[in-house]
This record gives sequence, structure tokens and C-alpha cells, in this order.
Amino acid sequence: MEHSVENVSPVQRKITVTIPAADAAGAIDKAIRRFGADLTLPGFRKGKVPAKVLEKRFGDEIYARAADALVNDAIAEILDKEKLHPMSRIRFEGDAPQAARDKDFSFAFGFEVLSDDIRLPEDLSALEVEVENAEVTPAELEEITSRVLRSMASLEDVTESRLPQDEDVVLVDIDGEYEGKPVEGMKAENYLMQLHAPKEGEKMSELDALIRTLHAGEEGEAPMVCPDIFPVEDLRGKTIALKCRLHKISREVLPELNDEVAGKAGFPDAEALRKAIADQAANNKIRTVRSAAQQKLLEGLLDSQDFPLPESLVNAYLNEYLAAAHNDMVRRGMDRKSAAGALEGMKEEGMVEARMQAKAQAFLMALGQREGIRVSDMDVDRQIYQMAQESQQDFRKLRETVWQNGMAHDLQGRILAAKALDLMYGKAKKSTLGADGKPLTELKPEVKSEESKEEQAAE
Repeated sequence: MEHSVENVSPVQRKITVTIPAADAAGAIDKAIRRFGADLTLPGFRKGKVPAKVLEKRFGDEIYARAADALVNDAIAEILDKEKLHPMSRIRFEGDAPQAARDKDFSFAFGFEVLSDDIRLPEDLSALEVEVENAEVTPAELEEITSRVLRSMASLEDVTESRLPQDEDVVLVDIDGEYEGKPVEGMKAENYLMQLHAPKEGEKMSELDALIRTLHAGEEGEAPMVCPDIFPVEDLRGKTIALKCRLHKISREVLPELNDEVAGKAGFPDAEALRKAIADQAANNKIRTVRSAAQQKLLEGLLDSQDFPLPESLVNAYLNEYLAAAHNDMVRRGMDRKSAAGALEGMKEEGMVEARMQAKAQAFLMALGQREGIRVSDMDVDRQIYQMAQESQQDFRKLRETVWQNGMAHDLQGRILAAKALDLMYGKAKKSTLGADGKPLTELKPEVKSEESKEEQAAE
């Protein structure tokens, strides 16, 4: 077999393959043997149909099977020999190659790879990162407690005549006009939202401010300057007429944390619920602190470098960004047509976010490949199971879809990146920050748990 590798771009490879006629004939003979092993034809015993008869009667199917085998074996051998790791699905050029006797078998295919310009740290143990204190504050514990109680809260209509206040839940219709014409993507009916005081340093939104001027049953209008991230690009920086009708004001009534509430939540008493909340708060804080430190470590390594990105990776993140934005707009009451139109103006911002995420994944995948990290089918199945739980889908059906549609390749890349980030963070030197932002203590590099070691050995 002969092959050549062409660097179409820093992240694109094209491989041309030629397999001698003798080897192609051998693949055809092997396909014939496998095809006829369990075949029964009139006048012949099972598995004893002559090869010439099989090739004459079932030639097209046999040649197709031979071609698949030649292509798959050649690709596996070339990728291993050239140490190439496709980042995208393999694309074949031209028509599907046909296997035939007395004829060389040739085909060409291409795919994207990681750039050679990615600079990886030589010694992971030399990396340093500051980690926030993971101790749960009373305010954080209270926030989670309120969140748990809020899940069992009830809404009580406000009957007195008053303006909306902080923490009220309001039911509104929203619309917008520019020069007398409706603004695409702004219309929402029976939109339920809760009012909150703006965070320190932030300004109250025009919509929030307008709602607070209305009594139930009233409608009002206020000017709104479209921000730089407004979905309709042509309207950014321009002033539109924001219209709102307030249907109803409700107040959230939180229950007391007592034995009755604990029982509804599945706990024997209030003390058990408080302990569960405290444990959840501690676990959440550990995950948050770890995630923030990992992000800080990664950003420090990425800020100083730039490298070409596989477009398939960027497009995957862009599509996720737009799909999430579309679903959020529909969930908030916008009709699907308006939501789809609003997405056109979000592609620019989405592309910026997508390229940032793709850059991080590309860097981590390159690190994972260098460190010899493996991703098993079991790893992919675990991820699919988590996806099925979150989306309330049947695991087996989702797994079949993922593997059949080639989506498993994308999952493998993300799992590899996640494992590489864990490895890098685990080996880095860490120092804990106090409330004043100054380092308190230096933490030892993390050591894999026995469970993790056993899982890796099993793989």
C-alpha cells in the first residue's frame, strides 16, 4: 500500500491511498469466504457454494464489502503509522471507491487535526495556581437553604393596589417598536419573571424599571437603548420603544424549615434536611472552587498564545450556543419563528464564545494526547448516561443514536479534554487564598483516588 499526506492547512490533512490490485483481489476473496460461510443456495450445501458462483451472483455486494474492509484497514494503519489524531469526522473525496479484480484500489480522504503551534507546559508539576478557600460562609448556606425552600414555595396573588417590589413574581406581556415597526424577537406574552434588586455595581434594566412603575392591569412604555449584544445587530446602540403590560403581581411564600417540610422533601425530620443542605453546600463550594481554579490555570496558559483552530470544533460549539439561546427564548415565551430570527443577530457573539471554548478544548486535547490519556467506550457511555438523566431520555435509545450518528467522536474529544484538565490541575502546585485574597497555605498536588486508579487499570 502506498499513501501520501498533504498538509492542506495547519489543521487540515488530505491522504491519498493506492492499494495494489493483488491486495484488492485478496480482500475480495476474503469477502467471498465470509459472505458464503452461512449461505445456502439450491443445489449446494450450506457454506459450500463455489466462490465463482458467489462472485457472479452477488458481485456488487461482495465488492462493496471488500471496499469497506480495504478502506477501514488502510485508514487505521495510516493513522497509526503517521501518528495522526482526526479532530473531525473523516470525509472522502469523490465517489465511493469500488473494489475490482485486476485493478488498483485508490481513494482519498481528509480530516482536521490539532495545530502543531499549540505550546504545552513541559513540566505540569511546575505550574502554580491560587485556590479560593472552600469553607462555606453563612450567606452561602442561607442561599442554598432558601433555594430548597423556594422549590416548595407557593405564589400568593397581591390583592392590594401597589407597585411591584423586589422578589415579587410578575406576569407580563412584552413588546418593542422601532420607528413604529415591531422589533423582531422582542414579543413575549404571559411571561413570568421575578424581580430582584440589582447586584452591586450593576444598573437596573429598562424592563425591570418599567415594570416597577405599573399597577396590575396597567401598561406602559419606556425608551430602551439596545446594548451591543442585542440580537438584532442593526438596532444595537439605537433607542427603541419598550412596551409592557402587567397582568398580575404575586408574592413568593416560603415555608418554614420544619419536620413537615422535611417530610415532603423525603427526609425524616428537619435536622436531617439541614444536614443534607449543609453537605450540599460544602460539595457545591468544593466544586465551584475547583472549577474556578482550573479555569484560572487554563486561562493563564492560553492567554499568551494563539493557534489555528479546527473549524469543525468551532462550529460544534457555535451550534450549541445558538441552540441553547433558541431554547431559552422559547422557554421564556417567545414564539419559535421570532426566536429563530433573533438568532441571526447572535452569531457574531456566539462565534466569539465558540472560538474560546474550541481553543480550550484543542489545548487540552493536545495535552491529553501527549500524556497518553485514553478514553474508553465505558467513559463515553457514562457521559451518555448523564446526558440521558439530564434530558430525561431513554439511555439505550440515546446511546444507539450517539454511536450510530458519529456523535461519540465528539464526546470522546470532550472527555479527553476533561481528563487532561484534571491531570494538569492535579499536578499543579496550589495555594489557598484567605478572605483578604492573600495566600494562606500551600496545598499538595492531588493524588488519584484508588477508585480512579482501578478504573484506569480496568480500561
